[in-house]
Amino acid sequence: MTAQPPRSLGDALRDALPTYEAPERLRAFARAQAPSATVSGDRFVRRRGMRNFAYAAALILAVAVGGVAERVRNDVSESTSERNVLVADLVDTHVRSLMANHLTDVLSSDHHTVKPWFAGKITFAPSVPELQSQGFPLVGGRVEFVNGRTAAALVYGRGLHTINLFIWPATSLDEGNRSATHGGYSLVHWTARGLSYWAVSDAAPAELDAFEKAFTSSTP
Repeated sequence: MTAQPPRSLGDALRDALPTYEAPERLRAFARAQAPSATVSGDRFVRRRGMRNFAYAAALILAVAVGGVAERVRNDVSESTSERNVLVADLVDTHVRSLMANHLTDVLSSDHHTVKPWFAGKITFAPSVPELQSQGFPLVGGRVEFVNGRTAAALVYGRGLHTINLFIWPATSLDEGNRSATHGGYSLVHWTARGLSYWAVSDAAPAELDAFEKAFTSSTP
């Protein structure tokens, strides 16, 4: 097989960057400023034509880059908006579980009871570590529907506080660890082994950080 010649930097950039269609007015301006073979041979005229053409090309490039930057800003804004909606829904679900007296569907501090209870109710098998020795006793679990997702909810205690840990299969939107606060509640998020975890509580953020460390260190 004949080896293919290496691709030029220009070819690579054209494939990698989004296509931008310059407005007709800019393209017409660039064509008008291009040096013509019929123009006088005066060097000054040719140099001025080249400068004008370079300016027009730079202007088109600037507009194209601006269009790409605008799309990036819109994507970031949309991602932030989706995350804010998710955080608000998680807090609402947490509060609702406390107010409606529906904290658990399976009430047990034994992971051998809680873990198998989820079988057949969700499409994944969450780890259910017992964290009593780290100060976070297991209370039980339930199935929840959070922001369009079916989630496992594990319930742990921390003194007088309740921690809801929501778990579902991770997607690209779940990437990255992050902490948040909303309406006086703290949240901490992480992903591991293809699952997304959101812990929610009215405990202090430092308590949730300690909970995350205890949970992840006890999960095989």
